[in-house]
Amino acid sequence: MEAREGLQAAGALLGIAVTVTDDPAWELVRPDGRPAELRVGLGWYAARGHGPEEAVALALLQLWESVRGETRAPDRARRARSVVTARPESEPLVAAVVRLQAAAELLVAMPGLRPSLASALERSVPNEVLEQPRHLQWVTVLLRAGLGCDTASAGADAAEEWRGLQRLGAGDFDPLRRVLAPDPQRRPLERFERALALLLPPYERLLALDARERGLGEAPDGATAQEHEGGAETEDFGAAGAGADAEPGAERAEAEGGDAVPPGADESRARPGEGRQTAEGSDLFAAEQAGFVSAYLATPLPAEGALVQALVELDAASEAAGSRREEQRDDDRTAAGAAGSGAALAAAEYRARAAELTPAIERMREVWARVIAERVARVRTIGRRAVPEGETLDPQSLAGAFAEARSGVQRPAAFLRRETRPRRTRRAGSTDYVVLVDRSASMQGRPAAAAADATLVMLEALAGAERDIAHAEERQGIELDLDIRTALVLFDAETQLVKPLSRGLDDTVRLDMVAGIRSPRGSTNDGAALRLAAEQLGLLGGSTGDGRERRRVVIVVSDGGSNDEAASAREMLRLRSAGVGVHGIGIGSDEVVRRYAPSSSRVDDPREIAEAMQRLVESELP
Repeated sequence: MEAREGLQAAGALLGIAVTVTDDPAWELVRPDGRPAELRVGLGWYAARGHGPEEAVALALLQLWESVRGETRAPDRARRARSVVTARPESEPLVAAVVRLQAAAELLVAMPGLRPSLASALERSVPNEVLEQPRHLQWVTVLLRAGLGCDTASAGADAAEEWRGLQRLGAGDFDPLRRVLAPDPQRRPLERFERALALLLPPYERLLALDARERGLGEAPDGATAQEHEGGAETEDFGAAGAGADAEPGAERAEAEGGDAVPPGADESRARPGEGRQTAEGSDLFAAEQAGFVSAYLATPLPAEGALVQALVELDAASEAAGSRREEQRDDDRTAAGAAGSGAALAAAEYRARAAELTPAIERMREVWARVIAERVARVRTIGRRAVPEGETLDPQSLAGAFAEARSGVQRPAAFLRRETRPRRTRRAGSTDYVVLVDRSASMQGRPAAAAADATLVMLEALAGAERDIAHAEERQGIELDLDIRTALVLFDAETQLVKPLSRGLDDTVRLDMVAGIRSPRGSTNDGAALRLAAEQLGLLGGSTGDGRERRRVVIVVSDGGSNDEAASAREMLRLRSAGVGVHGIGIGSDEVVRRYAPSSSRVDDPREIAEAMQRLVESELP
């Protein structure tokens, strides 16, 4: 019982509702009508030999290094992913640095966790490491030293590197703890880069030794073999030690937003001119590194998973809500404060309504998730470049291979090798959505409320899908050719452009959208709304922006007739002639169905508008 209460209190500290179960998995659930909550399975820890107190400490650490790390130090999280994407062989070291820095930060905030966290982490780290490759021995040494455990079980080469690192210290000065411990004078990104500058060179030297021992000549993925002289180089620590202001990690990791090497590419595992032994040895390195991370740095909450992304969004929303409450309390007694309180109250009401509609938002978001999954899927195929060894003979390279053989080349490039590459598609994936919502006087009561809810669901879901696309592109290191933009137009006798065609969604749009739809008035000028949609899509001389090939979709939600059917028909013809999909949703109205046929539908219950919108989104998927 104490462990369960401890985890629930831990979640409260991070702004996350936590429910503790005996299951072996963690999951995020969204009960109807209640905020989302994280279900933490204690069985995950029990299966690894951890008791209740250790489970609480580890759960806190794993939330701290993932959710809190993403929200409080996003630049460090991005840099860590960038380093691993560009240099996959560095993943064990990067994961160890992230975990040790997170543990140090957590213990500063909650020093009472030190005994249970130390025992839990020591249990997770292997005692006997001599069977591991040298570079993984080095990571184990760092993990054990960072936790204050014995490091004597490492092999000779890793132990010598450790002694060299210690020689950089003087007196009570510990180089390792200097780069791991929180430092109020340095940003988390700078501390992360300083740690890599200190700890990556020994890792690379040991990796090169392992590679040469296996006859690879150099380490996988381009880590060049170096002469091993033992110990960390002084110039490396010169950038990472006390008083250094440089950011040395930048010369080892790609700058944020730079070109990344797609993970899993076969050519990075077995280069032309190298034999089957090289490819197998390189694959073995990758398997050993992945096994090390999953065995000794395991977490039920993967840093690149959708679960973390969802929790980050919840954490950000919670922080924003707390900030709004503070502003409301501070300004409540002044006139300006009264206005601010009204806006804060409206925002809070919007957040509460969005939380209630979360299941519908997630269903529509899942529609685009399937498109993302298809784009990131990798396929096995025959490569186009001839290599000395492969699965099939390349007829186009026979002449060149024969010439190479006659000139004395022992292994001419005459074969094609199977490789993994991203799935290619020629279908335009980027999509623009323009939503037109009728707010005429007839849209009173339930229709207006339901239209507001349905628009909220659609815009929030598409904004979430846009974040999913960015996340997938960053994780995979490839361009998915997917881009989502949305626009919102409200219309009665006149039109109101609430959201110009753009990416994302901000609070101003959110509040204007709900307030506008729920204030019915005037007559129904859908022709003017369709014309404004054409303007937003660039059909009347304007520009659509970035020159991408895009699918264009217009959705009209209305409950009745039109002020000017001729103008409406004229504008609809303009849109459809330009390849725009124009769809009508009639709320209890056959007239809307007739006017927008054949792409139209009728809903008799206003609560079905969101489902009708989802069907339209599905029908227009790339």
